[in-house]
Amino acid sequence: MKHILDSDFHYRPSFDTDVKKTFEKIRRQQMQAKEQQAKAKAHPEVTVKVLKLDQLKKASGG
Repeated sequence: MKHILDSDFHYRPSFDTDVKKTFEKIRRQQMQAKEQQAKAKAHPEVTVKVLKLDQLKKASGG
C-alpha cells in the first residue's frame, strides 16, 4: 500500500476516480493471489536430502 509521503504516490481527486476500474483491479489482484496459492498447493516443493555414504554410516551409528 502506498503511503502519502511515498514518492510513487500520486494524488487523484475523487471526481477523477473510476470506481468500477478500481474494483476490477482489486478483483484481478485477488484472483491472481488465489491462483498463485492454488499453484503452490498443487506443486509443492520437494526437498530431497542426500547423504554421502560416510555421513549415512555416522547417522545410523555404524
